[in-house]
Amino acid sequence: MNNKTLVLGLIIFGLLIVALITRNGDIAWMMLPFISYLGMGILQTPVSEKVRFSATRSLEQNQSNGTVSVGVNVSIQNQALETVCLLIDEKVQTGMKITDGELRQWATLRSGESAELKYTFSAVRGNFSWDHIRTVISDPLGLIETEMLLPASAMIQIRPQIKKFKAIPFRPHSTLHSPGLIPARLGGSGTNFFGVREYQPGDSLRRLDWRLTARHPRKLFTKEFEQEEIAEIGLLLDARQSAELKIGEESLFEYSVGATASLAEMFLHQGHRVSLLVFGDTMLNTFPGYGKTQLHRIMGCLSKAKVEAENRTAVSLDFSPIRIFPNHALIIVISSITSADWPLFLRLRAYGYQALLVSPDPIDFASPTLANDMKNRLAVRAARLERRLLLNNIVQLQIPVIDWQVSQSLFPLVRNALTRSRGQREQ
Repeated sequence: MNNKTLVLGLIIFGLLIVALITRNGDIAWMMLPFISYLGMGILQTPVSEKVRFSATRSLEQNQSNGTVSVGVNVSIQNQALETVCLLIDEKVQTGMKITDGELRQWATLRSGESAELKYTFSAVRGNFSWDHIRTVISDPLGLIETEMLLPASAMIQIRPQIKKFKAIPFRPHSTLHSPGLIPARLGGSGTNFFGVREYQPGDSLRRLDWRLTARHPRKLFTKEFEQEEIAEIGLLLDARQSAELKIGEESLFEYSVGATASLAEMFLHQGHRVSLLVFGDTMLNTFPGYGKTQLHRIMGCLSKAKVEAENRTAVSLDFSPIRIFPNHALIIVISSITSADWPLFLRLRAYGYQALLVSPDPIDFASPTLANDMKNRLAVRAARLERRLLLNNIVQLQIPVIDWQVSQSLFPLVRNALTRSRGQREQ
């Protein structure tokens, strides 16, 4: 029963009450047109057992200038013998922004005819899935309605944007014993000269140092080259509500997600082993892995990452389960951080991890919207001072810090931070 049927029933009931109270037959006769109208609607209502539909849903994704748009086409065919009036009704999912088309459409379908509902939505990222399409069958007068859910499944995953970073030459504290690009300070197979040792049975004769052997006729010496191995990288993305800041349609968290995706792609392209932890009200993680398959897993995890209301377990980054990262890994924390997050970096140092903080600057991000009066200028100045003191405390732990203004390119900042940490360690 819809609003039209309800109003019609109230009119008939009201006229009937007035006719009985006043005992006026003329008022009773006034009910006849309304009763006839309601009766025609009931007689023309399709029998739900005889109504058969088939529904299909197709998706088309386009990407241009960093904007992802998805075209959705829903087609419904009437497989019954009688003519049916129906309403096609689609629901908007969280994260969608409808840019073209309508989500509701009325159609009158004869036997074998089809109706199509087309619309386009844009989204930054996320997982979007559909199981069915809602339809409402009614008589031609729109009095009696029956809701039907037709199976029309589809799914699409919109992944964050990746900015290609060049390879960064850096030296972590420890490496994995697998061939890679990072000098491991161990003798073995490689390209860079490492040292000379006495010959041992099984050594290749091509590596004999003939000059040193000529000085010591009774001994043989073998050249050693420095092994090149891969690194263990852990990415920790802060998805707490305190890490989010929205200015219009811009989101600080989306910049963090894009930075995480770009760093994961760069390290995996270099052959390193990468893992991911998204810390928030709902924690997501990807175990360590290599190559394109691991990038696919990480991008799928990042597409589901979202900021939710905080609970007690997500107040501070110190509650994050960092022990899921392998021992002696290089952990890159992507967070705007608060004063309550300071203990996390103490734990990282205590557990023997090498760390790097990439901190998007929320003050610079919000500064264009702040009024240029004395109170706001003093508040911004105080916030900058507090943030600088917090970052300096982390620097005192020999942890490189990138105070990232999101309008700047991240790659040179990461390159300089990793190169600087290498130089500090080798001094």
